[in-house]
Amino acid sequence: ADAEAELAALGSEEQDLELELEKLYGRAAHLCQSESRSLAYAGEQHKQVPAAIRKLQENLQQTAGVADELSGQVRKMDAVCSRVTDALKLVDEMLELRECSEMVMKKISSGDYEQAARYVARFRASQDALPPGTDDASIRVLREAEQKLSAIVREKFETSMTARDAAGVSRFAKLFHPLGLANEGVSKYVQFIRRSLSEKCAADFKLLPSSSAKRSDNNPTPYAEAIKEVIGGIADIIGEHQQSVEEEFGPENFVVVLRGLEEEADIQALKVINKFLKDNAKAFDHQASGDLCEVGMVLNEVALMTQRAQLFHTYMHGVGSGVVEMIEDKSSFISSLPDGYSEEDGLVKLSKLTLSVQELVAKYVCSEQTYLLQSVEQAIRETDSLDETDDEALTTTVVDEAFFILRQSMQRSISTCDINAVCAVVNHVSAAVSGELKTALLSNLTESRRFYGNWVTTSKNVQPPAKGEHPLASLFLDADGNLYNPLTAAVSWPHSLNNLQEAVCFLDKLKDETQELFDRFFPPDGPDKDKREMFKHCVAGLDAAKVELESLHLGQCKEGLNMLKVHLSPMLVPVNTLDYNINEDQYADYQVNDPFAKAFNGMASVIHQHIKAVLNSVSCDEIMQQMAEQTCRRIEKAALSKRFSLFGALQFESDVRALCSFFTSVSEQVLRHKFARLFEMSSLLNLESVDELRELYGETRSWRLAPDEARQLLSSRVDFNVTQMELDMLLPG
Repeated sequence: ADAEAELAALGSEEQDLELELEKLYGRAAHLCQSESRSLAYAGEQHKQVPAAIRKLQENLQQTAGVADELSGQVRKMDAVCSRVTDALKLVDEMLELRECSEMVMKKISSGDYEQAARYVARFRASQDALPPGTDDASIRVLREAEQKLSAIVREKFETSMTARDAAGVSRFAKLFHPLGLANEGVSKYVQFIRRSLSEKCAADFKLLPSSSAKRSDNNPTPYAEAIKEVIGGIADIIGEHQQSVEEEFGPENFVVVLRGLEEEADIQALKVINKFLKDNAKAFDHQASGDLCEVGMVLNEVALMTQRAQLFHTYMHGVGSGVVEMIEDKSSFISSLPDGYSEEDGLVKLSKLTLSVQELVAKYVCSEQTYLLQSVEQAIRETDSLDETDDEALTTTVVDEAFFILRQSMQRSISTCDINAVCAVVNHVSAAVSGELKTALLSNLTESRRFYGNWVTTSKNVQPPAKGEHPLASLFLDADGNLYNPLTAAVSWPHSLNNLQEAVCFLDKLKDETQELFDRFFPPDGPDKDKREMFKHCVAGLDAAKVELESLHLGQCKEGLNMLKVHLSPMLVPVNTLDYNINEDQYADYQVNDPFAKAFNGMASVIHQHIKAVLNSVSCDEIMQQMAEQTCRRIEKAALSKRFSLFGALQFESDVRALCSFFTSVSEQVLRHKFARLFEMSSLLNLESVDELRELYGETRSWRLAPDEARQLLSSRVDFNVTQMELDMLLPG
């Protein structure tokens, strides 16, 4: 029964499938018929496409033909319009030319040359565009007017030049350009300007003093003033005429004016320089022994002349650069430049004036060196003096005068505005300080040491003087009791040492002043900014000279202390025999009757008062520093050879503190570090047990005493119980 039911179900499903298949077949047949009809229609349409394409091509060809025909007509119309415009323009020009021809002669006759020149300029601008045979009568009249007006302008210009009529010259110079004579106009204009400038300079040149005349107090630099007049005259001309020339002739022609002015400056300034060199030839003769004051004035004038020439060079090229920037056709301008002329400003790169000034600077540098050395030598040998009445005057005049000369030379060289001259003179100054001045200072120190070394051995000479008396009064007297004549630094060692220290201070001041003035004349953004490093290198020579003088000063302070030791050494003699292996009673006695420190401090105080009265603070402090250092070394050496008890260690510490307190009170610089080894010795000697030693060396600190010195000190303590093994373990090394 189940099988039959299943079979029936399958039969029913089969019938459903057959019905579905019939439906699908019918739908497929319908689609096939529909697509067949569509394909048949598309085939018919495809057959018609070639014909449609041919028809479209025919239409496009017809349209292109019509467009070409229209374009041709438009071109013909444009050509006709252009010819009409040209014809109208020609008519206007012919009418204007006829008006110009009718009016130009009237304007010439009435003296209205400016308007006549405008008519001629209008004719010149249009004559090339006129066809042949166009109103020959008008053109003939205008050509005649052009020639007549050109002749009149030339004549009037020459007449104005002869009459020195600046207004007339300016008026007629402007008429050359509209007449097509721009180059001739500029040339004549420059000729007039140069002639005027030349005549003015000739008058100023006649006012220069003769070679035998002395310099006037009212005008100590007449040649520099003459050059200033030349330069000032040119600057006035540029300021007065630049705008009008650029407007009338164009900026490229104003460059021509600048060249003419520069050439005239060469001529006029060189005349002044040549006369200056001839009139002052003796000042440049390094073998001649002329008046140094006069030579100094000549050098001042050279510096001023050089400065003005350098500033003029910068000014002219600055103006030229500004004018060239305005030129539109720069390539044409550059191609027309002669050889040796700058593309940036259109001027000659090295003018005759610049070359002449360079030669003058070379002469100046050599003469400045000679003047410098001779003046310093004179200050050293001839003018040095010591004021025996002024106990506050610690120096003589030699350093003041020498550095006045050095400063003057440095400032003068900077004022030339020539950085090569500056560097050369800076080198000469450094050499003079390291050479002549240092030699003179050392010579005075050596010579005066002989006097002071004998004088200072007498105890009363280091004692404070009576009120109102110079501390070195007796040093200034010879064996007969008379004042040395001349009285210079060579007689007084303290003054010589003060001179040396003052020279060190003056070097710093000289360097600072020089740098400040240099920055003013040669700013970091100036034309010589690339050469500032050269100056910096040269100024370093002053630092080297300063190091030499400081080294010499240090050595001389040691010499001074050696001379003063005659009073100090006896105060330290007790240290050699002093016994620090003492008991409590002896310690108490030492506290009352100081064995050496009090006496030493007393004598050291007397010496300090003496050197404080006769030396500058730096030298005084240096001597006290060295005194402290040598005293410490002397006591250190003695301590390492002695035996100490605990009470002796306490006394040793008391002595060290007394000495340190004294030197600290009289010194302006820190010197406690000089007593560092003595304080370390005192700390070790005052230990009472190995535990304290272990604790002391367990601290993080840097010891100045070597381990073997520490072991030696601890071994010298008679009442300090420590074994060698413990010392080696705690103080290795």
